[in-house]
Amino acid sequence: MRGTLSLPAHRDPEVLERLQPVHLNNMCRRVQAHYSVMANRVAIDQAQLTAQVKEIDGEISKMHSAMCERQKMYASYAEQFSKLHSISQQLSRCNVILNETIANAEALNNFLAIDDRLEPFVWTTH
Repeated sequence: MRGTLSLPAHRDPEVLERLQPVHLNNMCRRVQAHYSVMANRVAIDQAQLTAQVKEIDGEISKMHSAMCERQKMYASYAEQFSKLHSISQQLSRCNVILNETIANAEALNNFLAIDDRLEPFVWTTH
């Protein structure tokens, strides 16, 4: 047999005479049965892996959808915060203008005669 595999070995011409086809056939059947069992196990493992991949893919799709919805929600919040910031800036500007107007009114009021003056303006914020 070694000679047929091109391996360097001592050639024994009686080896082929001592080989029995029944034993060789039995060995080939055992190898074939072993390969069949292993192929079935591999097929079962592949089916399990395929099912797990599909399950994980479904979970990832759900998570992706949830994250997209959350991103839309946060984008809406960011837009609202932007509007709120703009309104806050406008209110601050109005407050500065009102304080300047009150100071100007007090200055003008001080130019009037004491009998003609208005009561001091008091601005309170709550």
